Amino acid sequence: MTTENLTIPELISKFPSVVSGSEDDTARVAAALAGEVYGGLSVILSGEIGTGKTVVAREMALSLGVIGVKSPTFATESVYRVPGKAFGLVHADLYRFDDVLPGSDTAMQFEEYLSGGENLLLAEWGERWKTPPVSDRWQIDISADRGPGSGEIRVFSFDAFGERAHRRLAAAYEKILDISRPCL
Repeated sequence: MTTENLTIPELISKFPSVVSGSEDDTARVAAALAGEVYGGLSVILSGEIGTGKTVVAREMALSLGVIGVKSPTFATESVYRVPGKAFGLVHADLYRFDDVLPGSDTAMQFEEYLSGGENLLLAEWGERWKTPPVSDRWQIDISADRGPGSGEIRVFSFDAFGERAHRRLAAAYEKILDISRPCL
């Protein structure tokens, strides 16, 4: 087996997980993230059904001034203009795919959206994209505590891939710590 075509992810950092205690806190986490996004960044949202991926995507979009974002499950992706920014917003939902494989039409479309830093890509069910960018990527995993009396508790885990992605996620993470508490 040759290794010439293998790509090693450029994982820069894993941030400690944080807990959000309400949908309002989750919205504030999303707003903190939105304050640090940039064109060419992929934000990969992963988690089970009902953990809040669409809430995070919608609230990030609202913080960027994009209104009316809904989960694009049947269209795969929706493209929005971001007021006052030099980049657009592509909101993708990969739920109906088993996998988005290298060289597939969907994977190539995502790569095209990201080329030249012209768009921010928010991908729900992003774990199904088998070859996401090796840099300029945030991986955000969301889980829900469904125990008795747990209410709206969500646990967020954050990874940054690439130096710029790390710097911007670190800045957002500092704001998130003012909203949420780290998991112990």
